[in-house]
Amino acid sequence: MKRLLNLFLAGITAILPIGITIFILYKLFMIVDSFSAGFINKIVGERIVGIGFLTTIGFIILVGFITKYYLGEKLIEIIEKAISKIPIAQSIYSSVKEVSKMIPNLGVNNKKFNKVVIIDFPNKDIKSIGFITNDNIQISNSDRVAVFVPTTPNPTNGFLIYVDKDSVEVLDITIDEAIKSIISMGAITPDILKNKRRI
Repeated sequence: MKRLLNLFLAGITAILPIGITIFILYKLFMIVDSFSAGFINKIVGERIVGIGFLTTIGFIILVGFITKYYLGEKLIEIIEKAISKIPIAQSIYSSVKEVSKMIPNLGVNNKKFNKVVIIDFPNKDIKSIGFITNDNIQISNSDRVAVFVPTTPNPTNGFLIYVDKDSVEVLDITIDEAIKSIISMGAITPDILKNKRRI
């Protein structure tokens, strides 16, 4: 029984990451596919899985193509002016726009996204892993660094804090290694976290 249990756990360890990844990709596919599925159904007369997905992706590419030209820029400018007159909508739009500007830089060698650091958080006796989002901020004539400290096991949530440059230590690990450590709640962490340098 012990051997069977070990084999079962080994199977779960192998299948679980693959299964969850496929499930998430499937859900994303179905969500995107549903955006224009209703419209396609009215034209074709039946549900064809995948057509809505291709239509939505094509529409997004078309919008991106249009916005590259003067007419597209002018149209976006008009829409932004209209949104700016609505207080709540303006706040939401400006926040989402700033985040969307970062998307093309993710995975690229961008200085604002390639530093894993360790800082004293939430107090001096505790160390936390974070990611630098901006390393050139002035607060009350003091050089500060914006650090995002993610929560575990969901790294999309977390805390944005501003700390002194002298108190930030850059770790000699990759972004992927840091994220794996956070998601696994520390189970998958390099045995030695070496300081590469201070900022």
